[in-house]
Amino acid sequence: MNSPYVEQDSYFRIHTYEFQFRMKEQTLSTSRLHPVLAYSILVLIFASTFRVFATLPLDTLHQSLSTFAIISLTVYYILNLFIHFREHKITRLDLLMWVFVLVNFFAAFQGHKVFNQPYYYGIMAQRSVLLSLSGILLISLLRNNWITIEQVERSFVALSLTLLIVFYFFFLFVNPQNFQQMEFVAYSPIRGYRYRFQFALVLMLLFYSLFKVSHEKKSAYMIIVILILFYLVYFLQSRTTLVVLAFTLLIYFFRNFSLKEKIKNTLLYGSVAFLTVLVLISLGYTSLFDKYHVLYQNVFNVFMGESPDEASSAVRFMEFNTALDYIARNPILGNGFISNQWNGGWQEILGYFYPVDIGILGNIFVFGFLGTALIYLPYYFSLSMSRAVQSNNVFFKTTEYMLLFFFLSMFFSAVNIRDSSSIMFLVCLLYYFRYYYFHSGSNEPSGQIVES
Repeated sequence: MNSPYVEQDSYFRIHTYEFQFRMKEQTLSTSRLHPVLAYSILVLIFASTFRVFATLPLDTLHQSLSTFAIISLTVYYILNLFIHFREHKITRLDLLMWVFVLVNFFAAFQGHKVFNQPYYYGIMAQRSVLLSLSGILLISLLRNNWITIEQVERSFVALSLTLLIVFYFFFLFVNPQNFQQMEFVAYSPIRGYRYRFQFALVLMLLFYSLFKVSHEKKSAYMIIVILILFYLVYFLQSRTTLVVLAFTLLIYFFRNFSLKEKIKNTLLYGSVAFLTVLVLISLGYTSLFDKYHVLYQNVFNVFMGESPDEASSAVRFMEFNTALDYIARNPILGNGFISNQWNGGWQEILGYFYPVDIGILGNIFVFGFLGTALIYLPYYFSLSMSRAVQSNNVFFKTTEYMLLFFFLSMFFSAVNIRDSSSIMFLVCLLYYFRYYYFHSGSNEPSGQIVES
């Protein structure tokens, strides 16, 4: 028999633990920001970091928000860095952030050296990279328990759903020809006028919804999946986006399902897709398929060295040749980046030329081989963090696969030039999951750290 003293001691230890736990929970809850303030801050962080208003007819709002965010984040990070220096708490994430920011600003120096662009214009053209510091701010807010990761997740879902609704409104009710002179409207003879909104958050919502269906069996999210896929295929019509998305989902498919599940899902979704295409063809709705056939045929023709029929493919071919000439002149440090506000930008110097259009070659043109290698460091860091965690947490997996999408996209389109802040923000979010959320072991039962 157990001694009554032992039982009494166990009783007191249990109640002492419960009391300490409740006191801790109470302390954390009192230190948190009011929900209205917390969600307002998070929406501002997402909107500025992902440049939500940059491709909407809200240019003044976008410029004002970006300027306010850049100044606020820079001041915050300098103060935060000063405190950490005194406490000797500089992290690998800080070092990575310094490298990432310096590589982008070094492009301003090379722009001056190669094209005689004043430093001011080069720095201003690359200033949005400072929005990457929003990830550091987010980690600080989470670590101090001023906000919760659940609030971050809900803010992301609410904002991305709102954007999806706004995009559909423009596509269905607003003629893009009304905004012909704006950057978010493009024209091609095959695709006509179409909107090119900042859709990174909507793509994240696609991954999030798919993972909700596959991991949590919440079939209602399939409605969101269908809406986003229809938007991408019918309205956006971006060859690069669809190809990279397909590769990303294939990697997810092979990494996360057993052989039995792979066969089952292939037969189920493959049959649905095949029947959908068959019905559309039988009803005579073939124009979209013909359009995609021409678009991808042109890409294949360029790859085979033939002359493409489509203007955009022909322009890409010219941009490749221009980039190769300049890479040969400055292979290591690159040629820098030119602001559109200086002498008409790239077009006045090199004709129709945008480094973003030509993927990894565009990165090598701007940053050189050395800078491009450093630009890829965040992905290597993210891969090491991702491998250290085993979890089916939907928001964690969304962050993982959105970073994978950005990584694959950089081979076809230099998205890091345009979306550098989005990439580093996701790296910071992954860092929080790896070193704080899962490391404590208190929030996610299915998440565990795999020590190497």
